[in-house]
Formats: sequence, structure tokens, C-alpha cells
Amino acid sequence: MTSRGKPEGTMTLTSEDIDADQVSRSWLLTARREDLARFRRLASLAMREWEQPPHVTELVLHGVTELLSNVARHVADPRCTLELSMAGEVVQVTVHDRSPVLPRITLPDWTAEEGRGLWLLREMADGLGFARTERGKQVWVRVRAGDPGL
Repeated sequence: MTSRGKPEGTMTLTSEDIDADQVSRSWLLTARREDLARFRRLASLAMREWEQPPHVTELVLHGVTELLSNVARHVADPRCTLELSMAGEVVQVTVHDRSPVLPRITLPDWTAEEGRGLWLLREMADGLGFARTERGKQVWVRVRAGDPGL
């Protein structure tokens, strides 16, 4: 427990913005593998509220899992911000962390137990990107609502 009576590693909703063109939610959190199900539930609730179809929700949840898992696995300071936003028909998952090291996306070793998450996201999503920031980096995944067969 912290001095405020909250369990250690608790996330904080930092904003819930709604305007005519965009809706978004963001949380300050500590990325830990044991908490991924909770973050996925938050993203799932947002997708339901934003009336997103199942194929969009599935990719968004995959993005949340992969981006936060990478912070938990590869970043020395796992405090980060998870942001979900929707503008028009595009939903974006963004994670801001404190490491300046950019991810590397390579052809996976299909016999390995890990190392293919970002590659799969890049192949399935409508956009995957990353950039350095003043305090580390941001990594994002974009998913466009629409016919999943297109």
C-alpha cells in the first residue's frame, strides 16, 4: 500500500477527453505483466462505449497487451502512460514510456517463444509507429473501423 492507501502499482485515469472530433482516455500506470488483464478490460470497456466492432476491439486489445508487455519486459522504469483515442473511424493505442530505445521490428523466429508481437501488430493493424520524445518514446498502433474483409 502507498501512503494514500492505494495498492502499489495502481493506475490513475489522467484524462477523459470528449470533443466533436475525438474522444480519448489516458492512464498513468506501472506496466507489469500480471496486470495486463486489467488494462485489457479498460480498453475493452472503452471500445464498447465507442461502439467499435469486434475486429477493431480485438486488434486494440492485442495492441494494449503487446505495447505494455514490451514496457514491462524491456524498460528499466515501467511507469508509463496508456492512451486510447478515436478520431473519425481510427482508434489509436499509444504507450509513452521513459526509455529512448526505439523498438526493432524484425522477421520473427517462428520457433521462439517470444519476439513476434510487434511484427504481428504491424501486419494486422492499419499503422504501427514509434518516435522519441523528450522523456523517452511513444509507440502507437492504429486500427481503422470498417469492413474487416477489405
